[in-house]
Amino acid sequence: MPTHVSIVIPAFNQLDCCRQCIDSVLANTDYPYKLLLVDNGSTDGVSEYFDSIPDATVIHSETNLGFPAGANLGLTRADGHVLLLNSDTIVPPGWLSRLVSALESNRRIGMAGPMSNNVSGPQHLPDARVNNTGDLTIVSETLWRDYAASVDDLERIVGFCMLISEPAFKAIGLLDESFGIGNLEDDDYCLRVKKAGYRVCMAKGCFVFHYGSRTFQAMGFTSESYRELIHRNESLFNGKWGLDHGQSRTGQLARRRLHEAQSLQAAGELKGAVACLAESIAIDPSNPDAFNLLGLLLLAMGEPDKAVRQFDRALALDPGHAEALSNRHGALDSRD
Repeated sequence: MPTHVSIVIPAFNQLDCCRQCIDSVLANTDYPYKLLLVDNGSTDGVSEYFDSIPDATVIHSETNLGFPAGANLGLTRADGHVLLLNSDTIVPPGWLSRLVSALESNRRIGMAGPMSNNVSGPQHLPDARVNNTGDLTIVSETLWRDYAASVDDLERIVGFCMLISEPAFKAIGLLDESFGIGNLEDDDYCLRVKKAGYRVCMAKGCFVFHYGSRTFQAMGFTSESYRELIHRNESLFNGKWGLDHGQSRTGQLARRRLHEAQSLQAAGELKGAVACLAESIAIDPSNPDAFNLLGLLLLAMGEPDKAVRQFDRALALDPGHAEALSNRHGALDSRD
């Protein structure tokens, strides 16, 4: 396992938030780390403040490059596990060791994100009332007591605090800078992690406080201009991945890979079909049809024992899957 975590904190202005964030990291991080601070064209003293932090590596950009490109300036210097942390967060005691524990609870987990007071989706804790550091510690300790390092698999985690395993980061690399100022680059990264065969997980016992949207406020975004940004990046995201708006992204992508595998099977390209199915299953391991088709491919490739295991996986997901049951019997008969 890596000996440290590279913590990458990009910032554009919002000096007070930056102070709170970094003060909490310096005071409450009990896991070995190196700090990579990106001044993304700030004009309010963030640049000078970052330079004052002992032992931090500071990268300066003359202009605001947007979150993905700014974060990438730090990510190019990162090693070990990599943590992307928004500058409008506050971390409680023990936060990083707990998040690492969740990430390392299974070698297939490529990304883990904490619970928070201000975040979309399942990571949101609606009852988290955090008015001071004492409240923050209480919420954090309660979650850890109740859930410890347990995780739930998610379609995506939110990029305000995103821990990426060393193997996943080496395989996937930097954020996609085509998302401009930011938004959906984290969703994109989650799909890339899943496509590479890793799990994306919510660390149920971990908590990080998040103000939310402070950088966009600092850039003068109104509600209308922010909606326009979201619409633009959603169109970009869906076009990149060939997805329809309003449907499960991972489900759509997994089905596309399954259909590609079926086409390759029909063309007699069995190894290519197996590779497509491996991607489909990595993205969405809940579809019994994918395991059934994988079993058929393995049977055609002369691997009846491996085929039976795949039919068993299909039946574990859907005990009434008649085709998988029939194929399983055929694979067992072929061994005699």
